[in-house]
Amino acid sequence: MSESNAFMTLHKGLLREAPGSDRSTLKAMTATGLSGQITIADMGCGPGAAALLSLQAFPEAEVVAIDHHQPYLDTLEARAHAAGLAARLETRQANMAAPGLPPASLDLIICEGALYFLGVTEGLRQWAPLLRPGGHVIFSEAVWLANRPPEEARLFWMEYPAMTTMPGVETRIAEAGFELVADFLMPPEDWQAYLGPLGTRAESLRPGADDVMRRVIDGAEEEAKLFERHGDTYGYAYFVTRLAA
Repeated sequence: MSESNAFMTLHKGLLREAPGSDRSTLKAMTATGLSGQITIADMGCGPGAAALLSLQAFPEAEVVAIDHHQPYLDTLEARAHAAGLAARLETRQANMAAPGLPPASLDLIICEGALYFLGVTEGLRQWAPLLRPGGHVIFSEAVWLANRPPEEARLFWMEYPAMTTMPGVETRIAEAGFELVADFLMPPEDWQAYLGPLGTRAESLRPGADDVMRRVIDGAEEEAKLFERHGDTYGYAYFVTRLAA
């Protein structure tokens, strides 16, 4: 089994692919002030927690969910059908950097835990043409909470060298031509909503796992232990932004 296949096996069936909660997502959605017949895109939607919540929170909205991994989209479609929400959902297998959506077609873009793939400034600039005047982007982002994080935490987050503080993210938002409407640090419970199910899944797969799967499982368990030790030095924050006039 390849490492990528092992990763997908570990994450199969999880509701979230990053720290988060319906409560935090709804708080960010509410801060936009949007309502009515709006069009929403969930970029890098994963298994679709934000897309499903959007369909529930905005009962007149149309939602398009974008992800490059078709099994995530299949899971989202099944959940939407089960909830009776599929009629207002479109799923699209595409790169969120080039989702193929028409210009000025969206009122709201949501991106939870995935904007770092593009970069905050770069991603917002790429999405700006997709927004209608006054359109919003809300996103969650890993941030440093300490000016000098411990070496162990710094080494873990080396895969995201551009990671910065909340003020640093705010600067990048402005550089992209967006206004900051609101931001907030997500609570520890949002981490548990992600790490708890991930840990349970890892325990269930460890018996009989091959060497590759064991390494992937070990990595997931270390992620949880690291947050227990150093979760006061980094976190996830939600940012609510609006395209500047």
